[in-house]
Amino acid sequence: MILSDSMKLFLRHCRLERGLCKLTMTAYAFDLEQFLKKQKEYSSLSVVEVNKHSIREYLGWLDAQYKPRSIKRKLATLKSFFTFLEQEEFIESSPFRKLRIRVKRAKSLPRTLSVTSITKLLQSAYTTKKGTVRESRIYREASRDIAVLETLFSTGVRVSELCSLREVDVDLKHQHIRVMGKGKRERVIPLCNKETLRALQNYREQYSEYLEPESAFFLNRDKRPLSDQSVRQIIKKYQKRARIPEDATPHMFRHTIATLLLENGVDIRNIQTLLGHSSLAVTEIYTHVSLSAQREALGKRHPRRDLRL
Repeated sequence: MILSDSMKLFLRHCRLERGLCKLTMTAYAFDLEQFLKKQKEYSSLSVVEVNKHSIREYLGWLDAQYKPRSIKRKLATLKSFFTFLEQEEFIESSPFRKLRIRVKRAKSLPRTLSVTSITKLLQSAYTTKKGTVRESRIYREASRDIAVLETLFSTGVRVSELCSLREVDVDLKHQHIRVMGKGKRERVIPLCNKETLRALQNYREQYSEYLEPESAFFLNRDKRPLSDQSVRQIIKKYQKRARIPEDATPHMFRHTIATLLLENGVDIRNIQTLLGHSSLAVTEIYTHVSLSAQREALGKRHPRRDLRL
């Protein structure tokens, strides 16, 4: 089988049988296309002609172009692809089978927003809404923006999960949302904050005539589903107005709530469930302690305070 054809077959398998999300599918397609274009005579190259030397040469090219984190992701895509070919018996064995590749990278702590910055950002959105006429478009969009920001901070959902919420998934009566996460894993997240519930209720009232049970819950100004990029623009808008120092992103809300919950004593397994992580190892990145919390703990409890010289 031609390599390019087998890649199309693999992507179809990922979409239909593995149920991977759109963002993951896009990344897989890009990584495979990139590998394909780096092979000699790739238009007619057979899958059986790819060997461990092909992988090593490609790794050498990646090493000169990308950071370790990106290299690991691209190699993981290839490994998954060749494992699929082996399972489907298109090749006798994967070229990764006898390869030992170690890509070392420093563990970077997740970037978070300070409580002060979160407060200022939310306050900026509420102030915008308060200073507009209730029947105006600006008031309606500010109501949506507040609901988006409150939901991101209260639930820690991924931006893709937020944009995929349907009207029927937001249950304000029972105070929870139903989220479809990675790998089509569904989870229910409780809404425990009255301000978040109020923001979602206000948004629903403002957009009620445009909402259908199976349609997207969050809409843009054209009454179409809100996109990932639109959410980023909403955050940037209020970041500039609030003049907060951090370069805020939707994922930083997720990192922030996880870190704050952990510092407030919430069990890490509850945080794992909230974030929808399939493995506890992924959640354990949040077990770092913030510098401010560490300083406070050491200042109050360090034994040096009890020494009298």
